[in-house]
Amino acid sequence: MLAVVPPHMPATSIVSKHMNSQLFARNGRAAVNVGRRSEFFRTFEAISVFFLIFSVSGVTIFARSLATWEDLICPVILAAFSSIYFIVYSIRISYRFIFFIFAYISLTFLQSMIYGSIHSKQLLLYPLNFISSYCYVRAMGRRFFTHVELQIFALSAITVVIWSFDTLTSGAIRHGLKGITVGAPYSDIVDSYIVLQTFINEGVDALFKRNSGFCWEPGAFSVMCNVALMINLYRTKFKIRRNFRAFILVAAIISSQSTTGYSILFIFILLKFWHDLSSGYRLLIFPLAAASMIFAVSALPFMQAKIEDLSGQDIKELVNKSSQDWNKDKPIAAQRFLSFTMDFSDFLNNPLTGYGGEESQMLSNRESYNIVSISGIGKILARFGILGFVFFTSSTLYSSYVVSRQFSANSPLMLFLFIACVSISYSIVEHPLFICLWCYGFFGGGVGFKRVSR
Repeated sequence: MLAVVPPHMPATSIVSKHMNSQLFARNGRAAVNVGRRSEFFRTFEAISVFFLIFSVSGVTIFARSLATWEDLICPVILAAFSSIYFIVYSIRISYRFIFFIFAYISLTFLQSMIYGSIHSKQLLLYPLNFISSYCYVRAMGRRFFTHVELQIFALSAITVVIWSFDTLTSGAIRHGLKGITVGAPYSDIVDSYIVLQTFINEGVDALFKRNSGFCWEPGAFSVMCNVALMINLYRTKFKIRRNFRAFILVAAIISSQSTTGYSILFIFILLKFWHDLSSGYRLLIFPLAAASMIFAVSALPFMQAKIEDLSGQDIKELVNKSSQDWNKDKPIAAQRFLSFTMDFSDFLNNPLTGYGGEESQMLSNRESYNIVSISGIGKILARFGILGFVFFTSSTLYSSYVVSRQFSANSPLMLFLFIACVSISYSIVEHPLFICLWCYGFFGGGVGFKRVSR
């Protein structure tokens, strides 16, 4: 049967209309496939970022293995995630990054020549962390910040609820979960660990039991909450009104009762004052606000006690304590000021290159002290010398500027101040998640490469 063509519609228009409908259908199916693929990769990105957050938590031996390599499965998983990013996302290695890895390997061999030994872990651990961080940053760019903020916010919201119920019930949840741990805890101070919440037995006087959240101790938890809060402030350009995530994160930081967490939060509050004030009032009001904040924070009872404890710690007393029979098999962590003093002593012995992987050059090993240091900036100085310190500082400053510019937040020093504050207290600045932050600008921040979804 022949098709009847209406007199007002030429035959060519019918053919054209048919072809357009087929093209529309193909484009629709292609759009669905691209959408599904994008959704799959977003899920993959979220899982890979959660792995970083989980490993930063450091509650179990497995989680801490990105730094210690006690369980090689953990660095293998990191290498697998990075390999997938490198292959699937078609990541291009910049000449600048190749030169950096070459410079690091050259520094490692120079350290080996100085001390007459080669340390394979030192030769592999840091390059793996830097290469993995590079792949994360180049693959996701700003999406990395989105994943980190959302996941830490969700974890913090859950742990604030658990901690609140535990506090209101006088420790009922803590006692009910006692002895239950997911994985082997790194230390005996861990009473229970269920991934979303950690309860530890610490001898710290506080108004309420301090909240360790999903981390090994309250201070580390407060640092992670501040990571998410910093990203939130970048994203919202310091807008607090109706900012539900910011309020939850601040509540989580307050529940930690951590000197480090409060200090970083204090910096963020001052930066918000600076951001909101007009240039004419900054010189007048900002110093008064800063002085008031310092007085208010230092007046807190537990802050005063912690400051006195930190400033008054003596290495001889700590050495004597660490040598007791009940504690001789477990190194004691020196507080941040003493830790930096110990690391700075190691730095002065080899200020140009540092001792690298030759840990026999550490003060604690030279003097047979059963003590470990926790200072991040001190460890960078001692292990990599002035060369490592210059790279760390310059890269952090540049990344702070780049991140502020990308978010149009008008706060070019916020990331730098955050990393500086964390590095005084913790060595987790060497963790891949934090390397992604302070090397974000150096790595390129995901700019100038082909996205998978296209």
